[in-house]
Order: sequence, then structure tokens, then C-alpha cells
Amino acid sequence: VLFRSFLPYLVIVGGWVPYIYAKYIWKNVPNMAVITGDIDFGVGVRDFKGKVTVSSRVRRLGYGERHVLMDRLFPFVPVVKDAEGDAKAEVEFITDPKIPKVLVDKIMGTAIKVNKIKHFSLLLGSVATVKMDDKEIQVATEAMFTFHKLLTFVDRKNMEKLRKDLYYIYYMLRFSPKRVQLADDVAALIKKLKEGKKVEQNLIEYFSSVDAKGPFYVEQENGQDTYIDDVREDAFDKFSRIRRSLE
Repeated sequence: VLFRSFLPYLVIVGGWVPYIYAKYIWKNVPNMAVITGDIDFGVGVRDFKGKVTVSSRVRRLGYGERHVLMDRLFPFVPVVKDAEGDAKAEVEFITDPKIPKVLVDKIMGTAIKVNKIKHFSLLLGSVATVKMDDKEIQVATEAMFTFHKLLTFVDRKNMEKLRKDLYYIYYMLRFSPKRVQLADDVAALIKKLKEGKKVEQNLIEYFSSVDAKGPFYVEQENGQDTYIDDVREDAFDKFSRIRRSLE
């Protein structure tokens, strides 16, 4: 309800992307072993013509807030709470440093913290529309989400988040009904985009062999698997499929 009128101007990114694909698009696939608690929205996909900003709507409806600076009310991060009033998840907003601040402020206002991530325009420029309950939402496409994660996971300072990113990629490559096509599509992006060289380097560094750190991290996050005996071997195979598509 909070973001209904803003949904055409926001794109769901982050760890909720594979969850949404699994539940609302692919269907009949196993539940994810790991999912993020936070909800991430991309901002700056198109010009906003409304008069009410996200920050003013959040304030008016009395949602929870986490203040970034202890001694100031702004900027703040919205916090979703359950019926008992317990905090459930933070709502993070992200844009690209190249997107003009005036465009972001039109929809967000100036009170809510908006993170800036390099290469984020790649996600904002490649979206699919998904019917979720009675709402249409925009979500990053399978190929671009996978490509972007392969590009940026190495920038994570937090090792837990780095492992989660690799697990999300693995989940996409493993459970997409068009997994072979997905690998080919990611390979095509590697060849097409200037950022592709970095993605290829990351694949070589982390997935050069079954004993490399990439398959090991995926195995750690995935845990014991009902369907696959050797997750590390399977992860190596799934990521290597992209590299094979480059040949």
C-alpha cells in the first residue's frame, strides 16, 4: 500500500530478485536457502511527475525509521514493521551516481537516505514487469541481475554479503527454467558491455576450478542440499557454463 503509486518509478533489486522470480515467474522451484531481510529499490528509472514524495508518504503513514546520524532526524531509512510493531525489514533505496540528484529528489524527497552504487544504471535500464498479487512491479531482468552481481560482488567489504551475492547468482543459474539461455545471455552481455571484461576476470578469479573460492562460498551459503550431492561441483559447472558460452 505504501509504495503502490510509486511502483512504476521503482525497480526491485538485490536479494529479493531471485525470490520474486522463483515465486511469481518460474514457480514450482525449491525455496531459497538464504534471503535478505532488507528490501532494495532502484530509483531513477524515469522522471516522476507526482507531487507527493516517498519520504513524505512514509512520514505521514507513521512507518518506522532508522536515523543514519544519531543526532539528526535526516537522512533516515524506512523500517517496515509487523502488526505487533516489531521491526521486520529496512527499505533501502539505491541509484547511480550518474543520475541527476534533482531526478531522484522528485520522487524520494530529501529526507530518506539514497545510496549510490557504481554501474547501477545497468539494472535500471533492463527491467521486466511482474504481476505480484494485484500489483505490477518492476524487477531487474534475469540476465542483467546476474551480470550485475557478477560485476559487483567483489566490491563487498562484508564477506557474508559477498557469499550471499554468489549464492543469488547460483540460484538464478540453477533454477531458471531457461538456465542455458540465461548463461548465453550473460555471456552476450559480457561481450557487449565495457564492464564485461571485469565480469570475465571475476569469473576466472573465483571459478577457475571446483576448489576455487567461488564454489566454496556458494557451498557454504547453500548448505546441505536435498537434490544435489556435491553443491561445490554443481556451482562450478553452473558458473563455468557462462565461460563456455564465451568461447
